[in-house]
Amino acid sequence: MDLSGKRIAILIATGYHEHEFLFPYYRLKEANAEVIVAAPEAGATILGEGRHGTNGLAFKVETAIGDLKADELDAIHLPGGIYGPLELRAREDVCALVREMVQQGKPVGAICHAPWILISAGVVRGRKIACPGDMAIDAENAGATYVEQAVVRDGPLVTGVYFGYLPEYMREFMAAVATG
Repeated sequence: MDLSGKRIAILIATGYHEHEFLFPYYRLKEANAEVIVAAPEAGATILGEGRHGTNGLAFKVETAIGDLKADELDAIHLPGGIYGPLELRAREDVCALVREMVQQGKPVGAICHAPWILISAGVVRGRKIACPGDMAIDAENAGATYVEQAVVRDGPLVTGVYFGYLPEYMREFMAAVATG
């Protein structure tokens, strides 16, 4: 699949899940998309989840999330992990960007515990989502329908359970970007 001309932001914070960041990062680059990795602070070195939540692979970001504009993006991918999504869901700039993307009908993908960000952004009510079973109650309390499937696409949202389903998730996410 060729995604030439598509601008896709990946939002990370310390504690991101390495597989759920790096697999999509390289897969989107392989498809010729322009990939912008953004974190709460430009120039920061963000650590992946690793063994203890914050001692994983380091990635230096050039873009602050607050500098991103929905009008200038075609899609957003949100990797899971525990601590990364917890930090991002508490940030109004992240929630506002996600809300604006969904309002514009642009794809927002979230895998593993990243649907917490969608919940905090208030964009899951009335939608079907896939997520780990331990957060199904969070999704249902936010008005979503929890679906026990590897990957679910509902409107602009593409959600997946965890890194074991990255191939299926990426096929669905990339199809949404290509047609979205």
